[in-house]
Amino acid sequence: MKTYIYMVAVAIIATTLIPSCKKGIANTLPETLIPAENFDTLIDGKQVGLYTLHNGGLTMQVTNFGGRVVSLYVPVGNDTIVDVALGHNTIGEYTDYVHERFLGACVGPVANRIVNGQYTYEGVTYEISKNHASIGTLHGGFKGLDSQVWDVTAQTDSSITFHFLHADGMEGFPGNLNITMTYSLTHYGAWRIDYLANTDKTRPVNITNHPYLNLSGEGNGDCLDYIVQINADSLTGVDGPHIMDASPVEGTALDYRKPHAVREVVESQDEQAVRGNHGFDHNFCVRLKEGQDTTFVASVYNPANGLMLEVFTDQPGLQVYSGQYFKGTEIGKCGKTLDKYSSFTFETQHYPDSPNMPNFPNVFLQPGEEYHHTCIYKFSTCP
Repeated sequence: MKTYIYMVAVAIIATTLIPSCKKGIANTLPETLIPAENFDTLIDGKQVGLYTLHNGGLTMQVTNFGGRVVSLYVPVGNDTIVDVALGHNTIGEYTDYVHERFLGACVGPVANRIVNGQYTYEGVTYEISKNHASIGTLHGGFKGLDSQVWDVTAQTDSSITFHFLHADGMEGFPGNLNITMTYSLTHYGAWRIDYLANTDKTRPVNITNHPYLNLSGEGNGDCLDYIVQINADSLTGVDGPHIMDASPVEGTALDYRKPHAVREVVESQDEQAVRGNHGFDHNFCVRLKEGQDTTFVASVYNPANGLMLEVFTDQPGLQVYSGQYFKGTEIGKCGKTLDKYSSFTFETQHYPDSPNMPNFPNVFLQPGEEYHHTCIYKFSTCP
C-alpha cells in the first residue's frame, strides 16, 4: 500500500507526498435525500421504488428499475459528504432518457458488444437484437437488464438483494437465466456487488454495473486531472464496430500500469485513444491473482479533494470509460449538465464480443453451473 501511494504521489508532482489513505469517518446520513415518492410508479405492471442504504459513512440510493444507483454519498474527511454518482431525481428521467440510457444501471445479460448481433455455439447461430447502430448488440439489446424492474427479495440497513428472470428467448438469448444481485455497503467504506446466476440452457453471461462517477460531485468539473492506475498488461482494442485480439499496452498511451493523469491519453494521438473518441473506452485484460477472491485491478485519485477509488474484482476484464460521449444535453439531479469528460467509469466484466472470440476467457454458462461475479468499489481519502 505504501509503495502504491508513493507511485501516486510521483505521478502528481515529484515534490508532493500523499499521506496514507483513510476511509472517510463521517457516519451521518446526508441532509438531503431524493424522496422515495419520486420513484413510486408501475412499469410493465411491476412496482418501482427507491431504496436507501447506509453503512461505514457511505449512503446509497438505488432503484429496482435496472438496479440503478441514483446517489452515492461518500465522506471526504471529517465533515464533507460528496455525492459522486451521476443520476436523476425522478423515475421519468430514466425511462424517458435524453442521452444516456445506462446511467448507473446493471447491464447485461451480456454486457458490452456482441459484434454483428449474433454468435454461434455448437453449430447453432443465435440472432440477438441489434440495438447498436443496427449492426450489433450492446449491453443486452433493446431491453436489457437496465430496462427491467427487478424484484427486491431482501433488504437490511446496508444491503439490498434483487432478483430477475431473463426468460428464454428475450432479445434472442436462449435459456431461462435466474439472476440474483446484491449491493452491500461495508463498514470499511466500500460498495460491494455480488452476482449469482444459473440457466437451463447454455448461454453467454456477462453482467456488470455502469456507474458514472465524479469524485468532486456530480456536475463539479471534469476528470482530466484524475490520476488513474490500471493493473493490466494488455487490452482488447477497437477497430470501428469490431473488437481486436488482446495486444500489449506497453509503448502506447493507454499504458496505465503506473499511475498518471487521464489528460495524457485524452490529449495523445495514440491510435486507440483516437478510436475511442479521444479517451478511454476500452476493455483492459487485468492481472488476476490466483487463490484470491478478488484482485486490485484499478484506482482513480482526485487531487482536488483527495478522494480515491480502488476497484477489486474476480473478473478478467475491466472496461474503462472517461465520459467523452456526454454532450451536455442531459441535466443531472443537481441541476447541472452532464458534460464531456465529467465522469469516469470502471466496469468489471468479461471481454467484449467474447461469444465470438474462442481465444477469450470462456463466457458461456451451462446448466448445472453457477455464474459468480464480485466487484468492490472502495473509497478512501488521501488529504
